[in-house]
Order: sequence, then structure tokens, then C-alpha cells
Amino acid sequence: MNMDFYEKYINYTDEQLLEVLKKRKDYQDSAADAALKIAIERQLIHSEQDLFSTEFQNVKTKRSKLFPEISNDFQRHKLEGSIFRFLYVMSFLPLVFGFLKYAEGQYSLTAISVSIGLIWFLLSFLLSKTRKIIVFIPLFMLLFSISIFIVANIFSSAFIQIMDIVMLTVGLLLSTYLLLLLRKLILTKPASK
Repeated sequence: MNMDFYEKYINYTDEQLLEVLKKRKDYQDSAADAALKIAIERQLIHSEQDLFSTEFQNVKTKRSKLFPEISNDFQRHKLEGSIFRFLYVMSFLPLVFGFLKYAEGQYSLTAISVSIGLIWFLLSFLLSKTRKIIVFIPLFMLLFSISIFIVANIFSSAFIQIMDIVMLTVGLLLSTYLLLLLRKLILTKPASK
């Protein structure tokens, strides 16, 4: 048993500890073992056999959900951090595109692309610091404006590349999904105690 988990869970309330035991399949074995040991010490359960009762069976719904269910603050924090890193990386794509257009001598397109990249980065940074839902509106507007611009460029070229359409679709869907997931995480974050 990992002593770090034991030291962490010893400060949990009885309700929090029972919740860990109910969702023990979502935790590392050493974390579940620590929770079990503390629950037995507190006489919340008598033995490991008690975990076979229906109260401790973690029955998952059979219908799939669009967004994952986050069971604790650690998972929420890690997922939010990953999404924000993705948003920051996304801001570099217009910057790179702008510098490529600069090399071709298309200075107005360079200025637009660099501006879009900087605006996306600043909005992502603002969202990460404030967690204000209102910041999603300009992010979505910017995302769909860029998509319309790219679609117009793809269909105005002499040769339509299927891979361009696929990459645009994947990028748009992934970005939209992650922004919606982040919005859900921010809206459902429990109030701090």
C-alpha cells in the first residue's frame, strides 16, 4: 500500500472515503487499498468482503456519453490542463501559416494570420485565468470564421485536395469538442468548500 494515498485519504470524511470505495475501479490499486484500510479502521466496513455488496458495486450506465464523467478534482484539473495546452498549441498554427505566407510575399495574409494566432492565444490565456464562460463566445466565433475562410480558400483553388477537407473537418470537430468539454468542466466545477 502506498503511504501517500493513506496519508491523503486519512483526512477524507467518511462520505468521501465511501465514495472512493464505490468508485474504486477508477482508482489505482494502491489508492483503493489505502481507502479500504482506512474504512476498516474507522469501522465503516468490516472487511474487504463488504465491497461485494450492492452498495459498493460501481455500475456504469450502458449508454455512452459525449463527455467523460469526471469523478474527482484531480482528474478535472488534469483534463482542464490538457485542453488548455491544446488551445495554446492551436494558436501557433495561424502563426506558422502567417510566416509561410510572409516567405511568399503575401504580407496582408501574414498580418491577418499572425493577428488571429495572437488573438486565439490571448483568449485562451484569459479563459485559463478567469474561467469566465463569456470568453467562449469569441473563441467559437474565431474558430468558425477561420473555418469559413479555409473552406473558401480550398474551394477557390484549381485543385481540391481531399486531405485539406479531411484535415479541416478533423481540426474543426476536435477543437469544437474540446471547447465544449472545457465549458462543461467549468460549468460543473463544484464550489470550493
